[in-house]
Amino acid sequence: MRYSVETDYKLLVRNLVQYRWFATVMFSVIALTLAAIGFFVPKTYTSSSTLIMGGETVLEPILQGGAVPGGGNQTDWSEVAEEILYSRKTIEQLMKNLGYIDGAIKTQKDEILLKRIKANISVDLTGNDKYLQIGYSDEDPAVAKRVATELTRIFIAGIHGYHTNESEEAFEFLDSQVKAYHKKLADSEEKLKEFKTSRLKTGASSEKEVSRRLDRLQERLDQAKLELHEAMIEKESLERQLSGEVRSTINLTTQSKYMKRLQALRDKLAELRLVYHEEYPDIQAIKYQIEDLERQIAEEHAGSDNIASAEDGFKTNPVYQDLKLKLSRVRTQIATLNTRIAETEKNIEEERQKGGVVHSSDAQLAELTRDYEVNKKLYEDLLKRREAARLSKAVDEQHKGLNVKIYEPAFLPRLPSGLQFIHYVLLGLVLGVLLPIILIYIYQLLDSSVKSPDAIQRKLKVPALGMVPEVCNQAETKRLARRERLRHSLVYLTFAGIAIIGVLKLLRVD
Repeated sequence: MRYSVETDYKLLVRNLVQYRWFATVMFSVIALTLAAIGFFVPKTYTSSSTLIMGGETVLEPILQGGAVPGGGNQTDWSEVAEEILYSRKTIEQLMKNLGYIDGAIKTQKDEILLKRIKANISVDLTGNDKYLQIGYSDEDPAVAKRVATELTRIFIAGIHGYHTNESEEAFEFLDSQVKAYHKKLADSEEKLKEFKTSRLKTGASSEKEVSRRLDRLQERLDQAKLELHEAMIEKESLERQLSGEVRSTINLTTQSKYMKRLQALRDKLAELRLVYHEEYPDIQAIKYQIEDLERQIAEEHAGSDNIASAEDGFKTNPVYQDLKLKLSRVRTQIATLNTRIAETEKNIEEERQKGGVVHSSDAQLAELTRDYEVNKKLYEDLLKRREAARLSKAVDEQHKGLNVKIYEPAFLPRLPSGLQFIHYVLLGLVLGVLLPIILIYIYQLLDSSVKSPDAIQRKLKVPALGMVPEVCNQAETKRLARRERLRHSLVYLTFAGIAIIGVLKLLRVD
């Protein structure tokens, strides 16, 4: 049943008073149990050595950009140390050096010892990942120091072998990749060579050359069409001139007579008009003569194509012969231009068809070239990396690339590490107080019985008139007092037991 915070607190205090014996017994049990645990738990001593990892060597500036000495700045030394020190091979070597086993692990006892040693090893990286601490914990401080020293020695020897193997594996991997990409590069080069040879045989050229030839052919076609247009215009003009030259040659004498008479009449008419008016008879007569002469000239023009007499003085005209010669040359030029245009259009169509072949050919050539360039770039990069790996391998094999210094050697610990007896005692007292309170409060939350008048008022919606307190007689009061004294005695005995356990702990250590 839910109550207000104030009521909840009051109920908790009342329940603590009601179940004080439960809380006292739990306090005593927890406190004495943890004190006993602290008594039986042995003291552990930890000895550790500190190494400076990855310091710059003399070779490092010299090999800058050419090789990567083992133990670069990117190495996670904690992982490397755990990989070396926690390996079964390292623990067996340690047990053999310490004299725990003669050779390999043979018995179950040896296996248990291996697991215990492995559990007591600690690796920690501090100081901006520069200092590596290798520690070992044991009940005997001398053993802790000895094992920590031996672990440090094994690690320093193993780290060189670790990076030597790492460099060897890197070199072998890069060497295999170089050989594989060399084969790929040779295949790509051969395919590119075969394609270019077959392309030359088919006569296919690049897209730029096809486009250039198409431009030239189109220019020739446009020029030929322009010349053809000009020749056609010239032909029409020559035909007109030739036709006109024939007519003027046949009718030249007759037309000249008519024109002279017409001009004389017009001059006379002009003179008369200077003296007489328009109605003057002579002026009217001259007008009639002029009209009649103009009619005759028009009739002469209309019948000039069918009338030609010997008395007109007909003879061959040199201009006419020259125009006929020019017209013949122009007609020959027109036929030549038509042939040139047809041939050029045919060449353009052939080049366009060849351009379609060139497009697919260029795409295939680009793909082969791209494949060749990629393989070439990767092959050259792998060659550089392989030579760098070869140099790194030589450096690691001579132990010149890794700078490991012992900053602090393993020491003989004087003070135990981890939780001490006092820590167990304090933890027991704190848990002995808090755990009963927590359990009683949980019971209070789960208890559905009515514990307060407020609950009745909220549940039944009626006011509570009062509450009858618990009344004890004299015999019950004495009995409760005896129980309370007994409870106090239990608390005193608990503290006394803790004190006795502490004294025994000190005496056992001494």
